[in-house]
Amino acid sequence: MIDSSKYVVLDVETNGLNSTRFDLLSISIYDPKNNKSYDRFLPLDKNSDIYTTHINGITKEMLKGQTHITQEEFDSLVVEFDLYNRTILTYGNIDKVFLKEYCNRHKISGFDKLLFFNFKHKIISSSFSSGIVSKDNLCNLFKIDNVNEIHTGHNDCILEWELFKKVYDRFLLITYCDVFELNDKYIIPASILQTYGNFKYYRKIPKVYIRTKDVKKFQLIKRRVFRFDTNVSGISIEHLINTLLDVKKIDSFGFELKNKMNLKYLGTLPSPYNEIPIILNKDGTVSTISPEHEKYIEQVNKTTRTLQKQIEPLIVYIKSRIFKNDPILSQELIVNEEHNISAKCDLSNNNAVLEIKMGHNLDFDNIKIQLYYESNNRPTYVLHFDWEKKIFIITKVDFISEEEYREEKNNKKIKKSTKQFQKKINNKSVKVIEYVNSEQPVKLKCLNCNYEWISKYNKIKNCQLCPKCFPETQTIHKEKKMVKEKEKIDYEKKFSESVFTKSNGSIAVLKYNGSKSNAEVGCLKCYYEWKIRPDHLLERCYCPKCRNNR
Repeated sequence: MIDSSKYVVLDVETNGLNSTRFDLLSISIYDPKNNKSYDRFLPLDKNSDIYTTHINGITKEMLKGQTHITQEEFDSLVVEFDLYNRTILTYGNIDKVFLKEYCNRHKISGFDKLLFFNFKHKIISSSFSSGIVSKDNLCNLFKIDNVNEIHTGHNDCILEWELFKKVYDRFLLITYCDVFELNDKYIIPASILQTYGNFKYYRKIPKVYIRTKDVKKFQLIKRRVFRFDTNVSGISIEHLINTLLDVKKIDSFGFELKNKMNLKYLGTLPSPYNEIPIILNKDGTVSTISPEHEKYIEQVNKTTRTLQKQIEPLIVYIKSRIFKNDPILSQELIVNEEHNISAKCDLSNNNAVLEIKMGHNLDFDNIKIQLYYESNNRPTYVLHFDWEKKIFIITKVDFISEEEYREEKNNKKIKKSTKQFQKKINNKSVKVIEYVNSEQPVKLKCLNCNYEWISKYNKIKNCQLCPKCFPETQTIHKEKKMVKEKEKIDYEKKFSESVFTKSNGSIAVLKYNGSKSNAEVGCLKCYYEWKIRPDHLLERCYCPKCRNNR
């Protein structure tokens, strides 16, 4: 049984999602132990209007005359609900973020002592399906009463408590719209690990580091290739490639069914998607079972036929260079029993693995775990399509150690900073070989005589000439340095004399560090030593210890 004395529930209503730009409209706290609650409206600060009335029912009239929470009110809430000794439950992170920003803005202390738990972390779903994994949908799934179209803080707190009781001792897995109870018998498909971010709260996922390099590009005739808004484009192109490669499809349905049966089915959430059901034909085209989509599918097939004429060089390259003219498998299943993770390869054989990605804005970090388990120690490639430039790109993916990754990341950073610093060099004959930061030495090269040298940041900013081509610059620099040192010594002597005279011989300058840095001084009467800025000492030329004793 869950111990209600250990928890309180927090819910806030806002007029936006960004805590620095939008207002906190209300705060609600619910104590499930004794059904005690706190509801409080707050005045508008950052906006002149409310944009979320249709969601929370809060109007401008409700907020008129409201005042902000004071430190005394916050402290009384801490005592009344025992907030420092209980876990504050939230569904999502927005409640904590808005409350923190509100406390900072109104100089309310004590927020840092609160302990929050976002129990949405117990719900594992795709980042693309967050809209359907709402509190209301889950409450309806578990038959929790009083789900209202208009949200109120008090009612939401009660709903969240009832929902928390359903999930506090387990994790939910939501695939598409189906909801399951997760357990360790289930072999996790690698393809969902990266996009189902909350897996990290369920199990430690191995870290994967990669290096990528484009190895081949195939340009198409731009005006003849169209992208369709639904899932059809990616499926049709992948099917065409599989057909032209004459792949052998591996049937893993039995394994997947058995694996899915390890999960406890809890129900289905309402689907917002309107995907077109299609059939894959042997000639590389697709068809649909829905008569209303026939014209749409015909346009897709028209693009497919256009592609078929253009991608012959791509097909030849994949067959010969990647798979070495050996038979190619489609949907080969790889199971890593050590990590309890499975992966299905788009295309593979003993020579290599090729993953096909036809979506926009491919991010290799989002698929690196999937690629790692697919690879099974084989060379790994990704075929993706730049829809804007109409180019097929084949990228080689290598798996590297964390040390290699850190080193490469640091090298990229240095390369970027070097390029930026080069723009600050007005002398076009001087090349910056390496620039890390203003504290590190700068490596330079003269393009006229190929002489390389190392210089300090401030020195190269003041003098951008090659010391070999212009040796006189070294002499000038030394002379300037000697002049500065002499000026420093002269000023230090002058400053010491001024302090000694102004203090009637009671204060001596022990160390002078320049006019903008603290000087070290000492009292000749009580031997007290302290640090003070030179200009401040000249204004208050006395020993603070002697003055206090007096």
